[in-house]
Amino acid sequence: MYCSLQHRLLPLLYILMLAFTAACTKPKVAAGIPEDNLLTISSSNIRLFNVSQRTLNVTVNNTVLAMQRTSPLEEPGISVIGKQLFPDGMWKNGTSFSIPSLVLDQSGDARLSAGDPGTGITFRDTVLRNDPARPADVYLLPAGKIVCFPRNNTPPADPQHFKIRIVNLGATQDDFNTAGPVSLTYADGTAVDPVLNNIAAGTSSPYAEIPYGAYQFKLFAGGDYSRQLVTGDMQPAFNSCQPGRLPQAGFMPPVVTFKPGGVYTIMVVNRMFLFSSVCGGTSFNESKYANAYQLITDLDAGINLTYARVHAVNAIPGKNITVRVDGRPLGEGPLGYIGDIFREKAIAADYHTIVQGSHTAEALDEKGNTLAAVSMQLFPYDNYTIWAYREKGGSVKLLFTSNDMTHTIYRTGGNTNIQGPDDGTDGERRRLRFTYAWQSRFLNLCNEQPEITFTNNGQLFLPEFVYPDTLRFASAYRHLRPGILPERNPAVIYRLNNISKYTEEGRPDTFGSNDDLLYFPEKIWVNNTAGGQSPGTLLTTVTPLTCRKTFIANNSMYAATITTPPAENGIYTLALVGGEAGAAPRIIAIKHNK
Repeated sequence: MYCSLQHRLLPLLYILMLAFTAACTKPKVAAGIPEDNLLTISSSNIRLFNVSQRTLNVTVNNTVLAMQRTSPLEEPGISVIGKQLFPDGMWKNGTSFSIPSLVLDQSGDARLSAGDPGTGITFRDTVLRNDPARPADVYLLPAGKIVCFPRNNTPPADPQHFKIRIVNLGATQDDFNTAGPVSLTYADGTAVDPVLNNIAAGTSSPYAEIPYGAYQFKLFAGGDYSRQLVTGDMQPAFNSCQPGRLPQAGFMPPVVTFKPGGVYTIMVVNRMFLFSSVCGGTSFNESKYANAYQLITDLDAGINLTYARVHAVNAIPGKNITVRVDGRPLGEGPLGYIGDIFREKAIAADYHTIVQGSHTAEALDEKGNTLAAVSMQLFPYDNYTIWAYREKGGSVKLLFTSNDMTHTIYRTGGNTNIQGPDDGTDGERRRLRFTYAWQSRFLNLCNEQPEITFTNNGQLFLPEFVYPDTLRFASAYRHLRPGILPERNPAVIYRLNNISKYTEEGRPDTFGSNDDLLYFPEKIWVNNTAGGQSPGTLLTTVTPLTCRKTFIANNSMYAATITTPPAENGIYTLALVGGEAGAAPRIIAIKHNK
């Protein structure tokens, strides 16, 4: 594919005249596009991205695909294909589409014309050639500029992996010091892959292959933790009432599950952000530009029908054991007792990918003797932890806990926010997802404590109602018996949104930005509730978890900011282990996303 960049900026008056003329004349529509074949129309290898910061009209080879109304009574002459691509008639900023093959000319070319009549930004007479062997992405940037990059539609070599790359279309200078080369890291700041480091503006990286799963990727300019880029609805750190730049640090992007076989692009663009401020009693709005990014799916692998993820934890004091599935060990060598391994930070789960179906899980001692064996059924997208623990009578058991990687709850009662009939046949309408959240299971694997409750400094977790339910059901953390899982509602969720506002004095405006931040525990303790009382008696012999230590993976990522969160978003499990073989009971933490 080639791009003949013959577009130019046209005067605003001329553009408005064109828009008026288009509204009053019959549009030219490519012939031979039957309406009854819309669902079977194939796409070309040309994919267009609108990152112009504007809503655009777009025409390809005289086929009008999107056209904004210039009056409420106007009916723009949008083609049948255009109505399928853009039901509201507008090509909105931050969205993309592939040019349908039927609108290409006989040479396989697409003559693109696009623009925003309101600002005079236009892209005219740009010729794009469709090459079946070389898919390409075409980006329409601010100020009427177009750039092209090749795209790889080939699935990863390992079907258990996904591929990801960076396309850096950001500015070389911006208002927040986030411009220039960028590098991708995991949640703890460690590099994802060398090919995804220092990707300069105006270039793209090669694709890296990574095992599928849930990740909280972070992007930094120059690899500097104080120059972090934001994504989605996040806002750069800015305070109009305080002079100078704030460090761009400590942001928590959403946790995203990447599909096996999928191909993805992280696209960096220069975006405009609007800030509302009150300084000295005066309210005002202002706009600033910063490099930010969004995730794009290059190849949707479809529904995962094959793979599940499993990891194992040894909660038996004084023993090294091997947990294996169908003879395959989960881990490098025998697993040590988790109570000896856990220090202060949540331990990252070491996942293994397994094909769905019936399997046998076993726990073996160091001599190879079988301590426990259980049959299990895995379904696609399952995410399980296999816990090896000892019952009060001394027998070893395997406990399977499913890990919900979605930050969602199901609303059970009436909900005024659901539009239209709510007859219970569409469960998706009742799913409520929290984009930025801390979520955890709680387990009792200490056979010396017949019933425990995890507490916030000795008190129950505040329920935080989301009508008619709660984010912190009592069943998830109260009156837990050894090896027994809650029948329903097994997780506690705290909404930990990113700070988006600051006070005049320069402090984070937590009241205006984050409801749950003020209620998140400083320390998590364990109480004895064997007598049925609640919250019970504090177990002072069990060292509590200090949340800012346990749930902050890398303190250096927050050294430059005053907005260190009480915990990092993610999916966790907390368990009380020990209490035998000379091992004192203690709380440990596992982190399930990377």
